[in-house]
Amino acid sequence: MDNVIKISDHFWIIEENGVRSFLVEGDERAMLIDTGFGTLQLRELVTELTDMPVFVVNTHTDKDHTGCNRDFKSVYMHPAEMDHYKNALPDGCHMEDVSPVWEGDIVDLGFWKFEVILTPGHTPGSIMLLEREKRMLISGDTIQDGNIFMFGAGRDIRAFQCSLRKMLDMSDAFDTIWPSHGSYPLTKDIIPGILQGSEDLMAGKLSEQEPPWPMPCKKYVCDVVGFLYQFD
Repeated sequence: MDNVIKISDHFWIIEENGVRSFLVEGDERAMLIDTGFGTLQLRELVTELTDMPVFVVNTHTDKDHTGCNRDFKSVYMHPAEMDHYKNALPDGCHMEDVSPVWEGDIVDLGFWKFEVILTPGHTPGSIMLLEREKRMLISGDTIQDGNIFMFGAGRDIRAFQCSLRKMLDMSDAFDTIWPSHGSYPLTKDIIPGILQGSEDLMAGKLSEQEPPWPMPCKKYVCDVVGFLYQFD
């Protein structure tokens, strides 16, 4: 399974064309965090890793995170993502399979206990999952060292900055960050650089570049991350 990287007992990364999902095995069930573009036979792959029942938690509902939601009957997301998900419903997916997670909810798997942290900005209902005992954070797209999409409907750079400040305030609770894109693992030391970069972006201090492929935005790069953004 070339796409699978075992990080530790009960914890795997699944890579797919620049985006990653995470499989976390608990005492009686397993959580799959995001489901990629949909180019993998993800259900079959996950079944090879665990024989426990699997449910999905989406960090957000961009199409590179929901592509194989159709293969799982129990899907969770923040309600602020549901309208976007419904309007771009991947083939084979049904809103009847979707349940909410809320800020402060604990996803209790026994061996793992993940706290839901709401971090809007990249999307309105973006969440992170914090495992306080193991001092790890699964950060979705908000904390990473790749290119963060910050253009188009639902993106808000000021909300993004508020979420980064929130995670700075909570940074005593985690050491290791597992992002959906870019390098891994990261440390919390990257957060101030992303925040500063976003502030420099809005202040016009970052040079404009062409995006990596045709899209209605420009690319702006700071010391630690790139932003795909379109000024009004």
